[in-house]
Amino acid sequence: MRVGVIGGGVVGLATAWYLGKLGADPVVVEAGAVGGGCSRGNNGWVCPSVSTPLPAPGLTAKSLVWMLRRASHFHIPAAALPRLAPWLLRFRAHCTTAARTHGIRALASLNTVTGKLYDELAADGVEFERGRSGILFAYRDPALRGEKVEGLEAVGASGGASWRNLDRDELYEMEPLLRPGFTCGIHVETDRHVRPESLTEGLAASLRAGGTEIHEGTMVLGFEWEGAGSRVRAIVTSRGDLEVDAVVLAAGAQTGPLARMAGWRIPITAGKGYSVTIERPSRQLRQPLFLGDARVGMTPFRDALRFGGTMELSGVNRRMDTARVRALRRAVSRYVDIPEAQAGGRAWVGMRPMVPDTLPVIGRLPSRENVYVNTGHQMLGVTLAPGSGWALAGLVVEGRAGVEVGAFGAGRF
Repeated sequence: MRVGVIGGGVVGLATAWYLGKLGADPVVVEAGAVGGGCSRGNNGWVCPSVSTPLPAPGLTAKSLVWMLRRASHFHIPAAALPRLAPWLLRFRAHCTTAARTHGIRALASLNTVTGKLYDELAADGVEFERGRSGILFAYRDPALRGEKVEGLEAVGASGGASWRNLDRDELYEMEPLLRPGFTCGIHVETDRHVRPESLTEGLAASLRAGGTEIHEGTMVLGFEWEGAGSRVRAIVTSRGDLEVDAVVLAAGAQTGPLARMAGWRIPITAGKGYSVTIERPSRQLRQPLFLGDARVGMTPFRDALRFGGTMELSGVNRRMDTARVRALRRAVSRYVDIPEAQAGGRAWVGMRPMVPDTLPVIGRLPSRENVYVNTGHQMLGVTLAPGSGWALAGLVVEGRAGVEVGAFGAGRF
């Protein structure tokens, strides 16, 4: 069974990996370079404990006005509002307690296999940088820790998260580079991290070693259909046609046009995130760190340090707002003693794929018999990639996912 996987990010590569494990013959088609999109510059957290949908109860008109401010961690440029208005209205409809509870339960179910699958990837010879020191959450305002604990308790009830509260002294003992002023923290012991670009490189190398074709720099122009058009038989690309028995659309924020080619509309946009990577920092964190007051995450890698955050809804584009990079630098410099944070390192922007309920879209497109989709993972791509890839591969090859994915079907749109 030859399956075309469109998208060479962490989700597409993980899907191809599990398709191969189940005996299929995957072929990957990537418009740019493998791992060169949203997978490349994120913080690399494998964090089932914080796997929650983004819509939250209590979003008001005042909140939306606050989002228009450029300094807001969740920012919507005014110029983008007319184009994004339909998406934002659907997002607002999911800002209910019932929708949030439903989303947390669905994500927790998918995350039951996350740690196991990451361990199996390493055992199967996929080479990537990883760590298991947990994630440290640091707060100056104790009320913010209280909000975080509520979220952890909601996820922990069904997701198996384990954490402990830290007082001021315990917090500084765990991370001496924090500047004065912090009062408390949380250490989530069950979370992990990977260097995401090493994960995509490792998956691609393993796939190639196993004989999988990976076509980089190859645009998808359309599909050829059998008979009345219910089944795809070939992917039409800028480098020729690829005959396939099934297709998986896993192109992140750019999956929308591909789905429309297959007769289905997925309301997907980009939640842009920013990061800065410092090579060989003069000082290094002991474990991944979340600055709760600034909403900035930081991850130590071998010979590198990365910090990132923010959510910008400005449509599907790779434009970099340098003011948001400067805001990230100021926050890190204010809260952590990292000399290079103010001006050093390499800035990056990536497009997180987001649908209005911010749950992944996993399953077959209702419009076609053999076209599937795996996208919409928002900030959880690295966390959910193995689980969603494994589940989708099971659907394609065996007709069953191995884990409940009904909440993620494309038919909900």
